[in-house]
Amino acid sequence: MSFKEQFGQTVTRFFSWSWNEHPGKLVGTSSGFVFGLFLVILGFWRALVLSLFIVAGFLLGKRYDEHRDLTAWLNRFFQK
Repeated sequence: MSFKEQFGQTVTRFFSWSWNEHPGKLVGTSSGFVFGLFLVILGFWRALVLSLFIVAGFLLGKRYDEHRDLTAWLNRFFQK
């Protein structure tokens, strides 16, 4: 088996495991990455903005995985 095939299988297993065990984190991190990438393409403090959106996506996804109420947390966060 070639390196490419082994690497492809490893990546596939990782994403399958992630999707089954932590779907909110995977979706949140991915969407944060994509949205942050759009801002980077537009030129706004590339590394900082990308990092902030990835972290925000991860945190929202983590709360989803833990079956915690996102709306109450967001309301509390934005009312300060």
